[in-house]
Amino acid sequence: MKTRDGVDRLVRGTRANTPGGISLMARKGSAQDLANCYMLHASLGLPYPETSRRILPEMWRALLSNGAVQLFLVEDRARPVGSRIVSFGATLFVTDEFCSQARLTLPPYLGVELARRYLPRQLPVLNRKQVARANADDGLNMMMCFEGWVQHGFSPKEFLVVREKQKEAFHLALRGYRIKEFLTDPIGRETSQWMLDAGARLRRNYSNYFRRHRLPEPEPWRRPCLLGLTKEEAFAHPGADIAGLFIYTAPRFHFSRSQRALLHHALMGETCETLAASLSVSPWTVKKRWQAIYDRVVDVDGELLPAPIAYGVRNSSRGVERRRHLLNYLRQHLEELRPNKPSAQRHRA
Repeated sequence: MKTRDGVDRLVRGTRANTPGGISLMARKGSAQDLANCYMLHASLGLPYPETSRRILPEMWRALLSNGAVQLFLVEDRARPVGSRIVSFGATLFVTDEFCSQARLTLPPYLGVELARRYLPRQLPVLNRKQVARANADDGLNMMMCFEGWVQHGFSPKEFLVVREKQKEAFHLALRGYRIKEFLTDPIGRETSQWMLDAGARLRRNYSNYFRRHRLPEPEPWRRPCLLGLTKEEAFAHPGADIAGLFIYTAPRFHFSRSQRALLHHALMGETCETLAASLSVSPWTVKKRWQAIYDRVVDVDGELLPAPIAYGVRNSSRGVERRRHLLNYLRQHLEELRPNKPSAQRHRA
């Protein structure tokens, strides 16, 4: 495990090699980012038992593979490859019961609690199919309980820019879901205040927990608290950054899972060639998948892709133009990229 001092040394070294300043980019994370995210999370020094600490990367990878976790991050493109991630967060979709327990009885550091439940297979998280059903029906509970950031090497102004870019990554990864409650346990007074300023409400400060268990309260930089927001609170006080997560419109196109995967990668700027490699399919499959996407869009909204583009000669320039129109729409309608499958009972109704 990389220690806090190890992270500091890495930061000092990379900053020395980036004299031109910072160049930040917000994006969704993938399995390839987990090692660097783990290093940042470990630098917080949270009270994981050794067994839980060791299995944390394995747990993240398993949750990512079944669609149970959303990873979002900020990278500094001015840094060397391998050290570009400067901030990350991870959210899970959890059960109603776990949300209630978090608000009332659970100890602080929810990430530690989830890691403890991983080995006995008691995780209170929804898998991809459950997320799709809840997203189409009553809505989802979203919990952000893993995070990390480079703690040194930025000026105060630069760190503020990182925070703002992290907010952009947060919305990129999470907007478009039908959210009914959001919970987070930020670490440190500064991060907690940032979330409060964004519209979250204080649920617990854990003072009673530490006092009841006769434990010393953590240092300010490691002090936990539980913040949250419900859909009702968001609608009663619109305008806050986090309140925007609760704005939801149903998808119109209902793309398949494979089509959504292609569109996710395309929104990150991947070309047909890189799409084939990223999705582990042939270029021919990518081309056919694009055509199926265009056909579905035209069936639902015949004017989104203008007629000369939707039905013109299928050459490369036409394909680029169709893609540009569609991706521009999807950037404003991320609900089209979220899993959404009504339950059989509701579907019959």
